[in-house]
Amino acid sequence: MYPAQALSRILSVQPVLDAVERDQAAPRAAFEHLKIGQTLAGLVRSQAKGISLVEIDGQTVAMRLPQQVVTGDTLRLRFAGHMPQPVFLLEAPETAASDAPQLSQTARMLSELMQRLPQHPALPTLVPPGPLLDQPPALPAELALALRTALVRSGLFYESHLANWAAGQDSLDGLMQEPQNRLAAADAARAAANPPTLPDGGETAAQKPLNPMHALLSQQLQVLESPQFVWRGEVWPGQTLEWQLRRETDPAQDQSAAADEADAGWESRLRLTLPQLGTVIVHIRLDAQQAFSIRMMPEQPEIEPLLQQHQDTLIERLSAAGCTLHTLTVQHDAGA
Repeated sequence: MYPAQALSRILSVQPVLDAVERDQAAPRAAFEHLKIGQTLAGLVRSQAKGISLVEIDGQTVAMRLPQQVVTGDTLRLRFAGHMPQPVFLLEAPETAASDAPQLSQTARMLSELMQRLPQHPALPTLVPPGPLLDQPPALPAELALALRTALVRSGLFYESHLANWAAGQDSLDGLMQEPQNRLAAADAARAAANPPTLPDGGETAAQKPLNPMHALLSQQLQVLESPQFVWRGEVWPGQTLEWQLRRETDPAQDQSAAADEADAGWESRLRLTLPQLGTVIVHIRLDAQQAFSIRMMPEQPEIEPLLQQHQDTLIERLSAAGCTLHTLTVQHDAGA
């Protein structure tokens, strides 16, 4: 049975499906009607190899539960939201209604972050500490690799990269480039150089510096809930770029069945200011068949004829690079 003290843990669930259901199921559909904070009972049906099958609100899902839990136990669960899989907080059994659940430090931090997310509608924004390149690249592939590395090693996808590393599909050197490890190494170096001292009696919690990992974790939660974010910085000294990237979702699929990752479309919005063209906004859509639709919108109307004049050259270069192109349009937009 459970220990005497309160047991609190955040649990994510995975629907138990056969092969056909797995191809059609939506991770959010089963518990879409639940409200955050709602309390439910979960019955542990069976356990095998560290995975427990739990019946919640008529749905059987898989969970990793504490070792104290055994088959036949009834769990008290509190719904914590979608991230994007449904997440529940496991509360202590036989807890009186007047007793507040006892949360671990990690659980309290996650709860606080989730409560703050609705108050910050701005997209997660990645801002590098400096230019990606020392100078303009000689080849477009150099810039493409620099941008790809900036996104991949931004820390937003650290846990999936950690799983890949454990499976031999990622390198340790790559993981060490991500903020989670760079910040930890910097903290360790500071601690070694400045041994901890007793805090000043006048210091308050509000005066303590914010933990940058909390901001990064908040961004990770936002990206899991809605896969879109912004990269804003210098690609080389003096050349700025704002790049908004999001995955397209079909509203009908979002409510009835989750779209397969391979069938998802992606949309980019780039805003850059060039020496001769001025500010140009470029919308790029990549569909599920890996074909591009590009729309270029110069801020200055006199630049539109110049871009149209060289439109065929750009199409040829895209084709030579192996890009399948649906459309390429140039149109001045006064509100761009």
